[in-house]
Amino acid sequence: MNKIKLLLDNYASRTLLTILFVVAAFITIFAFLKDKEVDLCYEIISNTNVLDFNADISKLEVIYDSTNLKQTQENLRIYTVRIVNNGNKDILKEYYDKNDPIGIKLSSGKIIEKPELIQTSSDYLNRNVIVIDYQKDKITFSQVILEAGEFFTIKLLVLHKQDTIPNLLSFGKVAGQKEINVFNIIDVKKDITFWERVYQGNFWIQILRLVSYFLVSVIIIILIIIISEKIDSIKEKNRKTKMIKNFKNTESYEYTRMDDAIFDRYIKFGSRSFRQIQSLLENEEKLNESYNKIKEKIKSKEFRRYRLIKDDRVRFHREHDTWSIITEMINDGIIFKDQDKLSINQAMRDTLNKFVAFLNENDEFNIKYYNNKGEIILPYKEDLKL
Repeated sequence: MNKIKLLLDNYASRTLLTILFVVAAFITIFAFLKDKEVDLCYEIISNTNVLDFNADISKLEVIYDSTNLKQTQENLRIYTVRIVNNGNKDILKEYYDKNDPIGIKLSSGKIIEKPELIQTSSDYLNRNVIVIDYQKDKITFSQVILEAGEFFTIKLLVLHKQDTIPNLLSFGKVAGQKEINVFNIIDVKKDITFWERVYQGNFWIQILRLVSYFLVSVIIIILIIIISEKIDSIKEKNRKTKMIKNFKNTESYEYTRMDDAIFDRYIKFGSRSFRQIQSLLENEEKLNESYNKIKEKIKSKEFRRYRLIKDDRVRFHREHDTWSIITEMINDGIIFKDQDKLSINQAMRDTLNKFVAFLNENDEFNIKYYNNKGEIILPYKEDLKL
């Protein structure tokens, strides 16, 4: 996780992340407090030509309601229209003006059959949407509650002159909306450019996209770092395992199961963990002296209250590390503890010295290590002397 810590410890990265999180929080609060709006609109889903008289077939006649459409130069067209609330606020019944009800009218031509309701987004709309006024050039809808995102779809059969394609127009009034727009969905999809698709949406949508793209990018980068560190960790473990295998094959070493504690420590902590261990194992008398001294200090009130000057605190951390290492060596069997006396396991110390010498011959102590900040730590001089 050193790479991630290095990224998060970087001042510029922290500042940028903080700014973006503040912006994201501001946008979220603004979107929550922003006044909701209704947006009733008519979307022309399809505009289908029923007849096509381009081919001049003299014997072909099309009769509708006793009228020869070829002779009158008329045509039939089917419109499929979706009435939808694209806003973020529900349209209630009191939002409609009874003196100016909503509906659709034709710029030319006439509606020759009663409009058909073919789809709704809810059972409520299926039961309550009614064409209350059906005339040749316009239709009027019943005043229904249209929640945000809800819609109903109707089909119109229109008779018109061959040389004129009727346009659909809106009329009526909804509170909170200046006009009811009519969109031809087919033309909108066909005419929109690549850059319009990229930058489609208002200013706040663009800001939300920017923040979301950045956060996704940060997550992807962190995932890549985690996967990379995982791969590096596996490679490093395999390298150390191979190093242990090569050591076991040396003529001067004879494997015993208790030595696995040394090898496990090497795999977990690396070669640097042996530096202080070797130093402690050099003299059994000094080992006991250090152990008892630290144990007595731990029992003191000053130690427990942690009321030490700065130099003493540095010394405390070093002594705490020594105490931890001694405790680990006792657990690993490198040191035996009999009441308050420590004894060195000579066999494991010999194995440790041979293994350290083997690692030194293979330049193991020249490998770069990193601290928690991701900074490179050069090998200790004591390491190079081993």
